[in-house]
Amino acid sequence: MAIFNGTDLGVYIGSTLIAAATDVSLTLNAETIDITTKDSAAFRELLPGLRSGSVSVSGLIDYVDASNKDFLDLYAAWEARTELTLKFSKATLGTGEASFQGNAFLTSLEQSGGTEDTASYSATFELTGVIDETVA
Repeated sequence: MAIFNGTDLGVYIGSTLIAAATDVSLTLNAETIDITTKDSAAFRELLPGLRSGSVSVSGLIDYVDASNKDFLDLYAAWEARTELTLKFSKATLGTGEASFQGNAFLTSLEQSGGTEDTASYSATFELTGVIDETVA
């Protein structure tokens, strides 16, 4: 078993890492269609339905680092309703390790800063279309 440090995971727009992330997550969902009938012996029966996914990222705001996507880049994508290509992956994949990629829209963007605390952001992307898995 090849367990790795979660610090190695990142969210990329194209091939560019989203800046100063402190937490990332990929959520995959599968809906079901109820096909229960009177012949189901009082047990629910289901068929597979639509599949979907979302990617979330949160981190520290860094308006100066132009080498990575930052809050201002995310805002521009949100404002323009841009469809983005996202990758959820380690920077370098080892043998047998997976990455996930798909197109997405930025559906939620927040920035905050408390007294005597770091300024931070969070963003949620809803995936659209096929979600591809690549195994190294």
